[in-house]
Amino acid sequence: MKYFSKIAVFFFSGLFVCQIAFAQVPQAISYQSVARNAGGNVLANTAISVRINITTMASGGMVLYSERHDVTTNQFGLFTIAIGAGTPLSGSFSGINWAGGNRYAETALDSNGATGGYTFTVMGTMQLLSVPYALLAQQVISGATLDQAYDAGGAGSGRIVNADAGAVEINSGTNNGIALDITHSGNGVAISAEGSSPSSQFAAIQSVSSSNSGAASAIIGSSSGMAYGVSGQLETTATAQSAVYGNNLRTNGGHGVRGIGFNGVVGETNYSQGFGLYGENYDQLLPLGNGVGVAGTGFYGVLGEDRYLGSVTGAYGVFSNGNFAASGTKSFVIDHPLDPENRFLKHFSMESNEVLNVYRGNAVFDQNNEAAVTLPSYFNSINTNFTYQLTPVGGYAPLYIKEKIQNNRFVIGGGTEGLEVSWVVYAERNDAYLQQHPEQKQPEQAKRPQEQGKYLMPQLYGKLPDEGLFYVPKPATLEQQPLPVLKTQVND
Repeated sequence: MKYFSKIAVFFFSGLFVCQIAFAQVPQAISYQSVARNAGGNVLANTAISVRINITTMASGGMVLYSERHDVTTNQFGLFTIAIGAGTPLSGSFSGINWAGGNRYAETALDSNGATGGYTFTVMGTMQLLSVPYALLAQQVISGATLDQAYDAGGAGSGRIVNADAGAVEINSGTNNGIALDITHSGNGVAISAEGSSPSSQFAAIQSVSSSNSGAASAIIGSSSGMAYGVSGQLETTATAQSAVYGNNLRTNGGHGVRGIGFNGVVGETNYSQGFGLYGENYDQLLPLGNGVGVAGTGFYGVLGEDRYLGSVTGAYGVFSNGNFAASGTKSFVIDHPLDPENRFLKHFSMESNEVLNVYRGNAVFDQNNEAAVTLPSYFNSINTNFTYQLTPVGGYAPLYIKEKIQNNRFVIGGGTEGLEVSWVVYAERNDAYLQQHPEQKQPEQAKRPQEQGKYLMPQLYGKLPDEGLFYVPKPATLEQQPLPVLKTQVND
């Protein structure tokens, strides 16, 4: 009776991949099938012979390698062989040029086994797909620079792959394919890259995107749990200053780092001398620069909050270490004391074409018909060019300054004993800052060349927004472009 083998399963197992990637020998492809007779009945516990030919074509192609396997099926008619580990009939399995084009496996069966000689009947031919071509990893392809495709010294898992620069390239030619898909279900790291040379000028991982789509980023990190989408860390021994660094080489706009979310960008620090958010502009700070360290736009362009209110002194919601300016009003805003749930109350700063400090108070004339006023001990250190205002309280008096300010003190005359006087002193600020920067006192200033033709508030003069001095083009709205579905992930 003539028997036939109907192929049930043809696959390349994960064990096979490991053998090829890390072992020198054997090189093999797992093949599993169920043998049946012509009536479709399973050949259980039967000795059979199987011949495998690796060919260049599905039909009539050159036989690159041929081997025979003498096996016995199990109670289900199932048998398993390792292509490449049988008895060679012709050629060499390790010598197959997998890069030479498509390769096919021709299967032939002899149901008599080795008892009466071999008479094989060809059962079919199947094209070998991706996994067998992993054997290329142990061959130095013409034009490549691999010193040794795999350095698998030692035993066990965790082997190391050593290759020269540019030697390994993974490329996906499909429209929506992923060139490298790694899934890790353990507690370790899915991908680890290290640049171990302290003098290297190159990144451990480099990603480049040439797409004009805002969603096709060079690197995208995604998290569905408590982990961060993208995280950067500096060790305590590092000399670098940035855990995450973004560099925008454009000169006409754009961002080094951009964050989108309920809180677009959040900065935190655990150090009393550090900054939660720090911005610095190095371009043309002096003498003609318009560089902005931190810029904010919105209903509140920049919001600062003092969370230490009442607990410490010297804390500020917003602090300017240098000049402070506003093209609108400067005011304090509080909840309205008479209707705090529904209204605000605003009071506005007084403006002047001079840089002034003001001091005020009340005094009472003594038995000598004098009222002496003592000013703060620092008064003479930070002020010059004083003016006075005097107002009698409770009656008329021809008041005058009897002694001008000297040593932080002045004397008022013209009153009578017991009369009260209200006084105000205006003084021109003259501390170390204005002594070294007297130009900051000038109320009128010419616009610098890069400011000319632009406006602080162009809409007030019927101009377009892009004529504003601090105009920033709106960035592309990445929210309108869906992010790609990420398959590479860590499932911890």
